[in-house]
Amino acid sequence: MKKILSMLLTLTLLIGLLSGCGGNQNTGNQANDTANTASQNDQESTDNAGENDSQESDATDETGEETRTADPNKTSIVFGITSGFVDFTDYIPEMMAEWGYDVEIKVLDSPVVADTALAEGSIDANYIQHLPYLLAFNESNGTNLYPCEPYIMSSMDCIASLKYSSLDEVPDGATIAVADDASNLSVNLEDLASIGWLTLAEIPEGSSYTTFDILENPKNLQLIEMDMATRFAAMEGDVDLAMGFYTNTAQAKYNFNLLKLFDENIAYPQVVAVREEDKDAQWVEDLMAAMTSEAQVERINAKNDPNLAWKILFPQD
Repeated sequence: MKKILSMLLTLTLLIGLLSGCGGNQNTGNQANDTANTASQNDQESTDNAGENDSQESDATDETGEETRTADPNKTSIVFGITSGFVDFTDYIPEMMAEWGYDVEIKVLDSPVVADTALAEGSIDANYIQHLPYLLAFNESNGTNLYPCEPYIMSSMDCIASLKYSSLDEVPDGATIAVADDASNLSVNLEDLASIGWLTLAEIPEGSSYTTFDILENPKNLQLIEMDMATRFAAMEGDVDLAMGFYTNTAQAKYNFNLLKLFDENIAYPQVVAVREEDKDAQWVEDLMAAMTSEAQVERINAKNDPNLAWKILFPQD
């Protein structure tokens, strides 16, 4: 009898042990299921995050350059320039085509023609002038052409000569070609005054100097007003000196001596101009993004060899 009871007790203990093992196995399975579910959720979260990152990166291309989508209200742009700005704008059509724009670069004969075309609507924007020239054009013609910001670069006035190699060699009575438009003539006169060759009267702030403001001319300079395009060429026979905005291209073409570069003056920034009513348009914002891109920096720097000719004015990355 005792033997039978002992066997029953042993059997009961075995059943209890087996039940306990089974219960632990279920608990383990539940824990594994929970862990697997959490892992799956984590993976889904990672996948979703990757999708979000991919969606957000649509704003940049494979090289990290900013990409844009064209203004739905305007995708065709006629961009007017003069010949001196061809090398600074040649990349614009291709760059903006990637954003959905069709940009035509139109080379015009002169700043007056380019500003008139902009005011009349035959072009949409231009890049042909510094800020004082634009403001003077507006004042003289009753127009509202708008200088876009940021400004692009600052050109620098110079004194050049084929006859003389230094300012000290220039004799009294020398002939010097200066600008024939109000804003650039004012630049020339201010620069001549800064080296002591002229003394100018005080004028109201914001106005331009004219030859009537010359109080003293100790070197008895003969000022010959000429168009921008002819001043450096005039040194080959008509004048002793010429003033104009320095470029290495002009120096190489005419092989002149650079007597003075007025590199401290940044009051004459080159600007992109649009009509007043277009200044807040998306296509203008996109055009300015292209005009202040790394491609523009590269082109300006290329023009600063061997001498500094242009100062970059817009922020660089």
